[in-house]
Amino acid sequence: MRKSMNIKSVIVLCVLFVTIMSTVSTPAFAATPGGWSVSKVSYSFLSKSQKTIFNKATKKLTGVSYQPVALLAKQTVAGTNYVFLCQGKTATAKPTKVWYILTASKSLKNKISLRSVKKIKISSIKTSENPRSAPLDGGLQIVNIKNKSAALSKSVRKVFKKGIEKYVGYELRPIALLGTQVVSGKNYRFLCYGTDHAGSDLFVVDIYQNTKGKCSLESCQALKLEKYVD
Repeated sequence: MRKSMNIKSVIVLCVLFVTIMSTVSTPAFAATPGGWSVSKVSYSFLSKSQKTIFNKATKKLTGVSYQPVALLAKQTVAGTNYVFLCQGKTATAKPTKVWYILTASKSLKNKISLRSVKKIKISSIKTSENPRSAPLDGGLQIVNIKNKSAALSKSVRKVFKKGIEKYVGYELRPIALLGTQVVSGKNYRFLCYGTDHAGSDLFVVDIYQNTKGKCSLESCQALKLEKYVD
């Protein structure tokens, strides 16, 4: 009986220890909820024809100016749907920047129309732990941009490269730095292509850089693009 009580005591102590430690030690990305700063963009990967489609789709929108960054996906229907990554800036006394995924359509008669504009909240992007191994439902196909690094500064490219150097899996290529978060060090959140033998997917990649400049991959999850497309 005494032996049984001792075992129970040990178990209780172990549970208490784990509980206490979980309140003391937290992952880098849980250190400060929120506090994300939207990264500035001044570039676009769009071709001339893609920019024309984007501009025609957004010409009647007011209150926000939209800067297109990349064509993420296309869908062939009765015509074509185009899914763009863009950044919006409010036309207010104190402008704020927000990332959006914008969907436009081009009919068989070449009429351009806006389908949807959905905000990307950096702190809670809709992702999945399991990357896709097949095209998205409805024939939505990921479109890869050719330029691999022009969008990122040299210092940010260095952070990304150092952060993924031990990663094994998809070939990851950044599309844009969505935002940064100051903690004890700095967090970086990227939107990336991930490519393997089966094709390409979109990933949200989190990299942490400590105060000594050491970088580590904290998370790599597939973007649920269908949640941002109508």
